[in-house]
Amino acid sequence: LTLLGSHLLVGLSILATSMLELIPLPVLYGVFLFMGLSSLPKIQFWNRFLMFFQQPAMYPSYPFTEWMKIGRIHKYTCFQIFFFGLIFFVQNFKKISIIFPLMTLLCIPARLFLLPRFFENWELCLLDDEEEIIEEWIEAKEESIRNFNAAKDEVSTAAGNSEFESNVSDPEENV
Repeated sequence: LTLLGSHLLVGLSILATSMLELIPLPVLYGVFLFMGLSSLPKIQFWNRFLMFFQQPAMYPSYPFTEWMKIGRIHKYTCFQIFFFGLIFFVQNFKKISIIFPLMTLLCIPARLFLLPRFFENWELCLLDDEEEIIEEWIEAKEESIRNFNAAKDEVSTAAGNSEFESNVSDPEENV
């Protein structure tokens, strides 16, 4: 309902263009700059970019920092910086700026077909999937680790008991 209301207000703003023209352009730039800067800490790409300049001990706690190697995270961030640079170049180079929408659209097949050649599916899941899917992956991973540790404990316990039983059952061999 909130999304519908916000989109309705944006649509109705077209009817108020005569009033919006009275607002000075620097004021609008300031509002949009403030909105962009205030949302920057919540953007995962920005946080991963800042990790290039942080000590590993100071990395924030995200699922990808806990389960992935830092080099793989940086590699993914470099891919994103490269794609961002391409789009920025196309947008600002007047002779080819007409293909800006195409370049933006090409990011989708690059994510679907190019990035899986460089990253495992679980890594891509941790880096850019929805929160619910990431939480499901973490739960499945932790369950797998618990099952592995339980099986390992059973095997070591069984191996320890069989050694004990063989020592108890054949006391004459030790003499």
